[in-house]
Amino acid sequence: MLSQKTRYAIRAMQHLADCHGQGPVQLAEIAEKQNIPVKFLTVILSELTRFGLVESQRGRDGGYWLALSPIDITYGDLIRIMRGSLALVPCASRFAHEKCKNCVEEGECRTRALMLDVRDHTARLLDSRRLSDRIEPVPAFTDEDFSAS
Repeated sequence: MLSQKTRYAIRAMQHLADCHGQGPVQLAEIAEKQNIPVKFLTVILSELTRFGLVESQRGRDGGYWLALSPIDITYGDLIRIMRGSLALVPCASRFAHEKCKNCVEEGECRTRALMLDVRDHTARLLDSRRLSDRIEPVPAFTDEDFSAS
């Protein structure tokens, strides 16, 4: 699962993409509209600034804005920056690979093979979706969605 920090970063970046070209967006606006604690949002936006995805300006007329066009930022890039990897297990990561402890040899592990496939499909999807893409919300699940048929 994505960490809360990563989910907040995605929502903040979506907000900045929605406001792209309209000038700086104040921290308080992002925090309020996206329901993100201000202190946590400050840390997230600072990190995104260090990675070159966000720019900021201090002062009364200051705020935050995307450093790149929303079409140039993929969800895959954003999640990799915040999470470090798209893989569900360390042995399936392409950029942060680690051998799993207490496992069979990588070349013999069917779980790793499955997780590589999951990682590759996830990467294709997230790398093809950009902050500029319109993503429509879907209705919330109901109790009927979870009942056995």
